[in-house]
Amino acid sequence: LVVIISGAYISTKKSLTFPSEQEIDAIENVAKILSPGEKAAVIRSRASAVRIVSADLTDGGISSMSGTYITYNGQYFILTASHGVYSACRFTQIIVGDEIHECKEYVFRDKQSDYIIIRIDEIVERTPIRIPQDIPRRNEWITELATQNKTYYTGFPNNGGPYTFEGKIVAYSESEAIFIDSYGWSGSSGAGVFSADGNLIGWVMALEVGETYFGRQVLENFMWVIPLFKIDWPAANTFMD
Repeated sequence: LVVIISGAYISTKKSLTFPSEQEIDAIENVAKILSPGEKAAVIRSRASAVRIVSADLTDGGISSMSGTYITYNGQYFILTASHGVYSACRFTQIIVGDEIHECKEYVFRDKQSDYIIIRIDEIVERTPIRIPQDIPRRNEWITELATQNKTYYTGFPNNGGPYTFEGKIVAYSESEAIFIDSYGWSGSSGAGVFSADGNLIGWVMALEVGETYFGRQVLENFMWVIPLFKIDWPAANTFMD
């Protein structure tokens, strides 16, 4: 009888113990209502998301952005938006939790398409997106960019996060970007955007700004995303090899 009571007490005590933050915030702990493809997309997004901090010593400016950890040909890189990364690699750092990873070099920058590829050492706390395995093939882009397709991204808006957001594609313009109904703010720039199939399809570039009777206002739910095929891969690969 004593053994039975003791066992029941231990069981009850365990059931009343609240789970740790690490258990709840685990990368794999995502909603069960998601389809297998959506679950894989959210996990990929969370597992590859990093924060980038870049300082400009000329004017004391510091930017905080989001980025995606990628791998190509056995090497490791960060893909992010160009506009928030200043000129000196040694003053740019990649942050994952409490760990700081140094920029080794700027591999390739395209200011017109607004992206930069940064070489780094392996980040054991993150799982890289494989290039080209985890990006759409040529014929897949039509279905991946279809209107009302779901998207997911994980970023660091307003110096917080990582936060994971769902969105939907509302339009596409070849001369401009993919337009997504989601949420973004300062710090979201550079975050990798994933399709519901788990492919990396682009990165956050900006938010829409509208004119109203009260002046200019930011539309935090109207996001501009640059499609991944805007990257000049042949040119980038020359430096990434």
